[in-house]
Amino acid sequence: MRLLESFFEIFNRKNQLLIEKLKEECETEKHFDLWRYISLTALDIICETTMGFDLNFDEDTKKEFEQALVKSSEADSMRIYKPWLHPNIVFAIYAYFTGLRKSYEMVRKLPMQVIQHRKKEFLLRKLESPDEIQDNDKYNKTFLDILIDLNEKGAEFTDDNIRDEAVTMMIGGSETSAITNCYTLLMLAMHPNIQEKVYEEISSILGDENRFIEVKDVQAMTYLEQCIKETLRIFPVGPLLLRQTKDPVKLSDDFIIPRNTNIIIPPIKIHRDAKNYRDPLTWNPDNFSVEETNKRHKYTFLAFSGGPRGCIGSKYAMLSMKVTLSMILHNYSLSTDMKMKDIKLKVDLLMRSAKGYNVKL
Repeated sequence: MRLLESFFEIFNRKNQLLIEKLKEECETEKHFDLWRYISLTALDIICETTMGFDLNFDEDTKKEFEQALVKSSEADSMRIYKPWLHPNIVFAIYAYFTGLRKSYEMVRKLPMQVIQHRKKEFLLRKLESPDEIQDNDKYNKTFLDILIDLNEKGAEFTDDNIRDEAVTMMIGGSETSAITNCYTLLMLAMHPNIQEKVYEEISSILGDENRFIEVKDVQAMTYLEQCIKETLRIFPVGPLLLRQTKDPVKLSDDFIIPRNTNIIIPPIKIHRDAKNYRDPLTWNPDNFSVEETNKRHKYTFLAFSGGPRGCIGSKYAMLSMKVTLSMILHNYSLSTDMKMKDIKLKVDLLMRSAKGYNVKL
């Protein structure tokens, strides 16, 4: 938890910039897509918390990199479902003629530049203050610092290995949070009575002023967390989970899944099953009250997967999302013309809204 607490300065600083940028939309009184603001803020946050790198130095580069992440994610998903693109040479030709190669180059280029810069900083700091590098109380290591440190101790990661891990963290930590934040704000815009209840909770904790949000503040925002979880129930960012059995799994006397079998687990089906949730297509945060949660099996909610291979960043994600959402809702009220029936889903590696997340402040 100490490491997560160290990120709150970044959470607050980046989201305060978001609040300032949203003023422009508030003044127009027109509908706009939340994605173009929320996605860049989420990317800012994950880059600084995991790589120690501030993307705000160049807004154009940040936008280009975010778009490259989305395009490469969509392309990777498309390649899974189109067997004729499986051979590397075929996909390389396809990427060249469709312009996708530029997106992949961007996704590789920026993290590699950051890695080279951080390695130089790390070595310089090690020469100047070797004791500080080993003392986590004095020096909060980022994910990238830990990988570099492991290399120094003989892990033998190549820069390409480190880059691939960093990109995985950036997609897993920024895209997922951004999509969830957008869906949650859209749901609250559709349900003004629930939005008002969330606002009252936030105001009772933070007061009337825009002050620094601490860990204890977001931990007290229990109803906001219910709203996030209910959003993830209806719109799980990862609609499918892939697993492989290590041993035979007995589901019934008549059905046994053999060892080494690939399995697809669909959270979206489990989450929208009337056996697990009453009126499953209605957005109702009370589904995640303590009383209702205790009635269900814990694996009826798989937004962060579950078991030993569950999402390692679930606590980070929830804290980060609650800071972003609470700061927005503390400063603005949202409305929308969209209805639940208007939301069309688009699935690549993640599940997005095909028509965006249009609201008015």
